[in-house]
Amino acid sequence: MSDTRKKHWELSYLRKENFIYYPKEEVVKFINKFIKKRIGTNEFVQLLPSTQKLRGLDFGCGIGRTTILLHEFGIEGYGIDISENAIKEALELARFLGFNLDNFFKVYDGLKIPFDDDFLILLLLRVFWIACLFDLAKILIKEIERVTKRYLFLSLMSAESIRMFKDHQGIDFFDGEIEVTEVHERGTIQSFFSFAKIMNLIKDTNFKIKYGEKILYADIFCETNILHGRYYIVLEKGDSQ
Repeated sequence: MSDTRKKHWELSYLRKENFIYYPKEEVVKFINKFIKKRIGTNEFVQLLPSTQKLRGLDFGCGIGRTTILLHEFGIEGYGIDISENAIKEALELARFLGFNLDNFFKVYDGLKIPFDDDFLILLLLRVFWIACLFDLAKILIKEIERVTKRYLFLSLMSAESIRMFKDHQGIDFFDGEIEVTEVHERGTIQSFFSFAKIMNLIKDTNFKIKYGEKILYADIFCETNILHGRYYIVLEKGDSQ
């Protein structure tokens, strides 16, 4: 149940997979819409009324580009990942971009988030986060709830994305988990989501859906040939009002 596949993620980052050097558009939109809106080169309007310092966590941060983005918005951003190789690269990328974030990136054990209760205003879970068995995801969502005071941003692979994997060609909809057999991320777990599965994930928490969208990507020459899809969900903690 607690298998984080750490060894396989270490190998994945050693192969320089998922070296994402630019912020994801959906994360930038989330911050601009719910947290802080950038209105100048160094000017922001804070949209989230809070007496607490704005702190955010990039959970499963990889090489840290989203963590760095938080600092670009004047948010105290932290990044954690189970991969030591990823964190090493994140520190180097931060320095390259002019940020000293040595105290903001941490390797963690894949289970216990190293922050106090309600330490964070927001927590970001990107596409590659819920790359684990669903039983473990249910444990992690409670840990995420513990440290998050207000918002949780989820980016998840939709059930239609199963067709991206060569061993599952011909399947149009699958909201379970598979072990990846392709070279890219070989040996890791990939989880696929339907709306029902998302609701199951959060049903025992105080998180409620504040905003959400599902985007399907299709072959330009055949609009009915869906290639893959993504959910982008903003959750708000119920006791944060």
